[in-house]
Amino acid sequence: MVSRIKKLTKLSLDIIKTHGLSYYLHVAIEELENQKLDLLREDVQIKKHQQQIQESESEKYRAFLEKLDLESTAKDILENQLNYKPKFTIIIPFNKENSEYIEPLFTSIKEQAYDNYEIIILQSDDNLKNLLIKNLDLTNNNKAITNITFISKINDIQKNIHGDFVCILEPGNKLDNNAFFKICEFLNKNIDSEIIYTDNDRADNDGNRSNPFFKPDWSPYLFFSMNYLSPLCFIRKEIFNKLSINEISSSTLHYEVILKATEISKKIKHVSLPLCSVLQKSFSNKFLEKKNILSSYFERKKINATVGNNTESGVFNIKFNVENNPLVSIIIPTKNNKKILRRCVESIKKHTSYKNFEIIIVDNNSTDLGTKSYYKSLSYTILDYKGSFNFSKMNNYAVKHAKGDFLLFLNDDTKVLEPNWLQEMIGVCSQNDVGAVGAKLVYSDNTIQHAGIVILDTGAGFHPFQNIPEDSNRYFNLINVMRDCSAVTGACLMTKKEIFAKINGFDDVFDVYYGDADLCLRIIDSGYRVVYTPSVKMLHEGSHSIMATMDSNSLNQTAHWAVENHFQFIKKWPLIKNGDQFYNKNLSWDYSIKHIEY
Repeated sequence: MVSRIKKLTKLSLDIIKTHGLSYYLHVAIEELENQKLDLLREDVQIKKHQQQIQESESEKYRAFLEKLDLESTAKDILENQLNYKPKFTIIIPFNKENSEYIEPLFTSIKEQAYDNYEIIILQSDDNLKNLLIKNLDLTNNNKAITNITFISKINDIQKNIHGDFVCILEPGNKLDNNAFFKICEFLNKNIDSEIIYTDNDRADNDGNRSNPFFKPDWSPYLFFSMNYLSPLCFIRKEIFNKLSINEISSSTLHYEVILKATEISKKIKHVSLPLCSVLQKSFSNKFLEKKNILSSYFERKKINATVGNNTESGVFNIKFNVENNPLVSIIIPTKNNKKILRRCVESIKKHTSYKNFEIIIVDNNSTDLGTKSYYKSLSYTILDYKGSFNFSKMNNYAVKHAKGDFLLFLNDDTKVLEPNWLQEMIGVCSQNDVGAVGAKLVYSDNTIQHAGIVILDTGAGFHPFQNIPEDSNRYFNLINVMRDCSAVTGACLMTKKEIFAKINGFDDVFDVYYGDADLCLRIIDSGYRVVYTPSVKMLHEGSHSIMATMDSNSLNQTAHWAVENHFQFIKKWPLIKNGDQFYNKNLSWDYSIKHIEY
């Protein structure tokens, strides 16, 4: 008991030190409520305290920008220490539609602290060129700017590039003064980079910056949903010159070039700094044109996918179509949960349009006569697992009896809400680079229970957006876009049986907690991706299977599991101290900005 208390104390202090008291209270209260304990239940006073310790996001962002500016004051000294000083080629597509936005962009380029660059302006006709020359100040420090080239044809771009990296910058954006220097600094530490993108924010007409988008590292499935690599993205010249750009429209040049570059580049790197601001006003995003470009991409890659667009949210809804009608084994661990299990099974039977599945129920020593009688009424496979409750062992045992090419691990307290759920999951999981898929899980009040898992550098996992309305567009609509994650919950997790066997299934050292996160990390370690899809929405109420194994004298066992599994997890995965690659290092636990310390 003493050892357990010491471990719990250390874990608590680590979480408070790294992520603050607010997050610790959030996690502690949720865990205690899951265990049905009254101690420290969330009440008005705790909520009030949480609000008091939350800094204003705008104040924290101003502090962040001040620190960024301070870090660049020694730029002249640092620049002299850089061994590699690449030249940047900046391409500006200019047309009538974006003409009113070019001046702020052009001025921010001229004001760059790092001045080893050239500009190529792509204009559609000579009248626009003359207008540009007339209205723009083509001088810098009273000297004429000589590193500008005007061209009118897209197929003339590549032969006019003299830089080492190419960046297409659309009018409507404004650069941080140290943007080019920060990219140069990054390249000196990451010399093999082929594509580099940055974070960004928004700016008003007075230059006030707000609403930063602190992005994840490279996530192809998020990129399919939204072009999050824009607006500031640099491509190595050798990659850029391999692209076929002759037929590209100037209005979609930026998007199509980046999309084609990601096809051939394996070294896509992320600078976690907001080095570009999007002006509050902007012109058309060309959704239809970009939809057609993305559809052509899938055709080239021979990927059977349908692209739908949501012009309100500005994202693409990707549907990967199912081929060859594969068998899916749905595995449901349970104990003494007749009522909740029946709801789950009946919802699968009645509301699943995809019919090629089997259900395997893994019972863990049920004593309830009603539950046993219910099993006899089912035509599905019922397995008896005789050991003590162990999520990992129970699922591994069931897989030995599974006939499907795909395995779906499902909690008994879930409920199917939409008929296309199973084919949506199969479609994503069928992709060659995908190893696991998780769904959007909601509580009965339609708030988020799960939308992917973030693994903090303490080793603790959390569900972002929990208790937020499921249709919220909070934090750039990430609730409602497909994207890579480090882990998804085992409450509804699909994987290929072949991959599951390859990594030897669940690690049974994780009897209750972290088994799903460990499985996902091993899938990623094997070269596959773990993907969250919002196209599948299910009800999940949480912890019924675990709680059914408890009596009044053993509730504290869940606390033991939580602590022991946590320390087993961080011992097995020491690299998590570097942070979650799909969660920006500038963010705290709830997508708020970290407190800045000077």
